[in-house]
Amino acid sequence: MKIHLFLAPVAACLSSCGNGPPIREDSVLVVKEVGIPKSEPLVARFARHTWLDYRENIGSKWRRIEIVNKNSGLIHRELKPGEFEKKTRWGGEIVVLGQSDGKENPNFVNEIDSYANGYDAGVYRPYPGPNSNTFAENLLREVDGVSAVLDHNAIGKEWGFHFGRTAGGSGIEVETPVFGLALGLREGIELSMLGFSGGFSVFPPALKIPVLPPLPRW
Repeated sequence: MKIHLFLAPVAACLSSCGNGPPIREDSVLVVKEVGIPKSEPLVARFARHTWLDYRENIGSKWRRIEIVNKNSGLIHRELKPGEFEKKTRWGGEIVVLGQSDGKENPNFVNEIDSYANGYDAGVYRPYPGPNSNTFAENLLREVDGVSAVLDHNAIGKEWGFHFGRTAGGSGIEVETPVFGLALGLREGIELSMLGFSGGFSVFPPALKIPVLPPLPRW
């Protein structure tokens, strides 16, 4: 009986943490991710896709900015009623990676627009990048006031050359298309090699093994 009393809250916590934190009513920027659709080749189904939903203020309509695949180009559109609240996409559960009330950066909408207008979406490679996660990772670095630690299986997030703060906002990283290293309070220690990442984090605690989901899942 005592074992059951101990395991019950643990199981409840793992279940509730599976989709990340609940979205706050005052949020105006929300970073989300989901697994690659099962229609994609089997070797790619472990990967994750990241995007950003945002609105100018609490009374405004939600918009979405992302790159879905090599044929989609840059998608920057207003969401349909009820679309933002959906818990699933492509048959998988949506995970909330980060959110913000926008007060830290009142100019975030203009910064998103500026980043989108200057981004070249003409080159897209599922592996090793640039791809949808490359776009999202760079967007988080460029726009102040919102941060998120992308899943270690968000293939493409390390594409390119970067030295500076992490997209999670609590650490520093050096990234190249061949090798990368990120260190931070939220990021923990994460190593990347040829587009695949692994390591461990403390907040929340998780072991990150390439191809496998974080253990435990948030």
